[in-house]
Amino acid sequence: MTRNRLCAAVCLALVAAGGFGARSRAETFEIGVVAPLSGGGADYGSAFQNGIKMAVDEVNKSGGINVAGKAYTVSPVFCDDEFKPDKAVNCGKQLAAQHKVRVVMTPSSLAAFPIMGFNQQEGFVLMATSQTPKFTKSGNKLVVRFVNNTDRTMGPWVDLLNGYFKKAGQPGQPINKAAMMVVNTELGKTWADNFAASWKRRGGATVVGTASYNANDTDFYPQLSTLLPNGPDAIVLTTVCQPSAIVIKQARELGFKGPFIQSAACSGEELSRLLTAEQVNGTVFEIGGWGGDSPTVEAFKQAYVAQFNVQPQSVSGNGYDGARWVMKAVEAAGVVDDATRIRAAMPAALAGLKNMFNMANLDENGDLDFPMYVGVIAGGKMSVFTGDK
Repeated sequence: MTRNRLCAAVCLALVAAGGFGARSRAETFEIGVVAPLSGGGADYGSAFQNGIKMAVDEVNKSGGINVAGKAYTVSPVFCDDEFKPDKAVNCGKQLAAQHKVRVVMTPSSLAAFPIMGFNQQEGFVLMATSQTPKFTKSGNKLVVRFVNNTDRTMGPWVDLLNGYFKKAGQPGQPINKAAMMVVNTELGKTWADNFAASWKRRGGATVVGTASYNANDTDFYPQLSTLLPNGPDAIVLTTVCQPSAIVIKQARELGFKGPFIQSAACSGEELSRLLTAEQVNGTVFEIGGWGGDSPTVEAFKQAYVAQFNVQPQSVSGNGYDGARWVMKAVEAAGVVDDATRIRAAMPAALAGLKNMFNMANLDENGDLDFPMYVGVIAGGKMSVFTGDK
């Protein structure tokens, strides 16, 4: 046999056996991930990325996912959006065109809203930790939220927050006047509007000022210099930990001694790492089941530290639970290349998923139940107020 004929025979044999790149592609299911891995949200995006990596590593070590009787290795494909909407669009287009992904996960509304403009046309499910009600109101059949919808949870959460302040506060020092730092994103405005409406329902509670800011900024003295003369009892923060930490530090430098009220975009563990105990003491958080003393949560945190040598954030848990949910849905759908069937399998997959945030009951719009509590940093320690104690 000539050399050319030998090569041809070997190549045909490999193709018949599923060799070369064809076999690799056929046995790999890729999950697209759009997250800020640089810029003002880098710590947040990296924490989300690590949670996904951890879930995928666990599944792959146990043999991958089983789809219609065939084993698939799962591979997350990460794209850095730098916390910028235009970069998020580029990431979404790239993942769809080059990797043919059927699911894209993102930890921000900033990325979710521009991507949802084309995810149906490109044929992929868009999963986002977007708290913005508008995310599930557009009629997009391929969006899924894996965090709380503020329309559903803000009123009960603010009631719980007021209960905490009443219990923990000092006589004659009520927390009634809130000043708001509103990040200039869709989520920032919606979250702030929902918070303000719920906050002002209580007699005597007011919003004494609002200021807009960019999450990639580092100088917030101008906004604080406008808000602090109004005498707020508390300052409300609406974005991820890195800029929130800078706001808190600068507010303390300007003499503010009251508590900060932080949206779920930032977790207490990360904020405590970025600030001194004196600076962060008294900060309260919007927090899900992550903040409880569940053995499942504690086991995750220990495993995360062992793998990445850094403390996880709540968004790490979102990434972990979200990726596990995706993989179960693909198995339940029995396909890797049909976003509609994968989306249709997600409610049942969630029902069978033990998760740290008590997510449940995914509906046809992409909303789910996601209970929220009040996280508290006091005396250098993180605790959770549920109203039951």
